[in-house]
Amino acid sequence: MDAHHRYEQLLEQYGNGDIDRRSFLGQIGRMAIGAGLFGSGMAGFTRLAAAAGSIRYDGYGGASQAAFNKHVLQPFAAKAGTTVNQGSFGIPAELIAKIQADGLKTYNFCNISDQATVLRILRLGYGAEIDEAKIPRLKDLIPRALSAYRRLGSGKLPAVPFGLSGGCISYNRTKIDKAEVEAKGYNILLDPKYKGSIVSQDSWVQRIWYAALQTGQDPNAIKDMGAIWAKVRESKGVVLKYWRSSAEQMQLFSSGSAAVGDTWFVPSFNMRKQGTPVAVFPNTASYVDFGSLMVFKGAPMDALYEMADILLSPQVMIAISTEVGNVPLLNPKIHQMPQAVQDLPGYDPSGTLDGYRSFDPFYWVDNADTWQREYARVMTRG
Repeated sequence: MDAHHRYEQLLEQYGNGDIDRRSFLGQIGRMAIGAGLFGSGMAGFTRLAAAAGSIRYDGYGGASQAAFNKHVLQPFAAKAGTTVNQGSFGIPAELIAKIQADGLKTYNFCNISDQATVLRILRLGYGAEIDEAKIPRLKDLIPRALSAYRRLGSGKLPAVPFGLSGGCISYNRTKIDKAEVEAKGYNILLDPKYKGSIVSQDSWVQRIWYAALQTGQDPNAIKDMGAIWAKVRESKGVVLKYWRSSAEQMQLFSSGSAAVGDTWFVPSFNMRKQGTPVAVFPNTASYVDFGSLMVFKGAPMDALYEMADILLSPQVMIAISTEVGNVPLLNPKIHQMPQAVQDLPGYDPSGTLDGYRSFDPFYWVDNADTWQREYARVMTRG
């Protein structure tokens, strides 16, 4: 039996728990010595042995992390004989703060739902460059998502996009008619008619984005910030509550306290699954973003390529999307989508995403500090 097949056999035994880690590594070492490998010749065996170690993955927790763990991390761990240590964070800024406090070496991979956060991580020098040739399944993805990420990495891919996330307006269809929402559009979030039953996210990003749409401005090229802050103040006069978590907004809708509000795909999906009578507007979403699996500098790249191969398989992407509520970034012109995926908010049967708005991460990151400070001032003092 040659060394490669012997290693595969050992790896399977280790993954099944038939041998412990010490025995696995010991046999790998003896195989290398027996093969007369020293110095640079040991590199391949060293890399294989490292697979029996551990890696760190961080996600948003909740249903999305549970689905990723079930469909990607557990199969990867079993195949590679690797322990996956998991952490979670509420917002990306929390993850970045943890990395700065603990040191980059503690972290390997993470789930990031927006391009702006990926750009911040790259500007901090935490990103790694991906060899696209080692992820052949990239060819199955929607081209716009790949182009967006290559732009972040100056032509190179800094993360593996896999899910379409986004924001939308959710409304209680027993209290508000679809025709009314379509007629009023994003201005329904300011409508005095629904004062005391409007809920909105307490986030400078969302409040500025929706204010831009309400004032007829391009959210990626705002000319009149005075008009933006005026809309934010107007919102304060009609909103019942500014929510900070998906669980909070779901409770407001399920209890009947909320009639309309800005939400995300995932909680909208879960509310409908739980029987809350909500509908979303528009189907193309208020905005979309591309969630990704990001790798940090110094992480084992072979592990990334193995995880990406599992993650980007059509059956895994579809399974995660139908459990969580984000649209898979599989190109529907290449892969047939089940009805459960076609029914998700934001699904585009053309695979082009033409007409879908998305954040320009460079524009928003460059303005972040100024806008965050002014948003805090407006929300506290008016």
